[in-house]
Amino acid sequence: MAAPQRIEWPFAPGAACFAAWKDLLSLLVDCAVPDDADPALFDFHGRSWQLPGAFLHVNGGSAMAMSRTQKVIDERPAPHMVLYMVVEGQVTTNYDGLIQEHVPGDIVIVDYSMPYESKTPGYEGITLTFDKASVPVELQNNTHGLVLTANDASGAMVGTQLKALVEHIEGLSVLQSQVMVDNILRFAAAAFAAPLTRERRDKRFLFQRASSAARQKLSDPDFGPDEMVAILGVSRSKLFRLFEPHGGVQRWMLAERLKGSLQSILRSTPDHKIAAIARDHGFRSEAHFSRAFQKRYQVSPSSVRGIANDSVGMAAYETVLKQGSGNGAAIVEAWLASARA
Repeated sequence: MAAPQRIEWPFAPGAACFAAWKDLLSLLVDCAVPDDADPALFDFHGRSWQLPGAFLHVNGGSAMAMSRTQKVIDERPAPHMVLYMVVEGQVTTNYDGLIQEHVPGDIVIVDYSMPYESKTPGYEGITLTFDKASVPVELQNNTHGLVLTANDASGAMVGTQLKALVEHIEGLSVLQSQVMVDNILRFAAAAFAAPLTRERRDKRFLFQRASSAARQKLSDPDFGPDEMVAILGVSRSKLFRLFEPHGGVQRWMLAERLKGSLQSILRSTPDHKIAAIARDHGFRSEAHFSRAFQKRYQVSPSSVRGIANDSVGMAAYETVLKQGSGNGAAIVEAWLASARA
């Protein structure tokens, strides 16, 4: 029996590539590139193989974003699921409110019948697309957004199998390739059904809810663990276990307040008082704020304005913006560390 036929993406980077990519992806998702990206430099590349019960894709590209909202699901239904592995780069996803950062080696399951969003500054990946109704029931039920990491034995095994399939598929028959896909999906179903995998997903989701609720209340100096417990409907012990890797609830909230105040100082004008910024971020006094700020950043709040206004400091900031990734707070903290050095 013949080997699966390879289908190559026919467009080189540029405007034609961007237009073709958007036209193709719009069948399933709303897609775009960042506002500051030039479509003339857009890159999407890859190859794929069609099998009787699956599509295998190897692709990558430059910065892009995709979303499959409930409106898109209703307008463009699709009976498929996806097993996706990040090979290079970073992908940020949102599954029903669960925001996750995927790094090389991560394998995630996506159910097209449920909403999700993703964005990346650039990536390489392997995608296995299959009909939801054709796979083990363990893979169908409540797996949307579950992740296997390269640190998990099961994640490493699935990753090895996916890479091996890509490497050898053109030396296999269509039947052999489909059998390999079926075996990968059966093993993945068992891995995603593992209690620890689901527990990790539920814990991430709860932490996302907790951090989102806390960030909305950071200006309130009275907001603390008791208020967070009431919002989440969990016990104090569960809340403390959730934040234990972050040094505890209070330490995490202090760090978030300081990150927010750092960004506010950089955005503010010289006549915006440091005391007002402190109050806006939940500090009862400027003295308390200054001590905490100095301890975290080894520089006073007022000195940050001087660093930002210095040409060398701004050059460092622009360099970090070009090289870095992650959220705004992480970028600003990286800039401050670089400028101080």
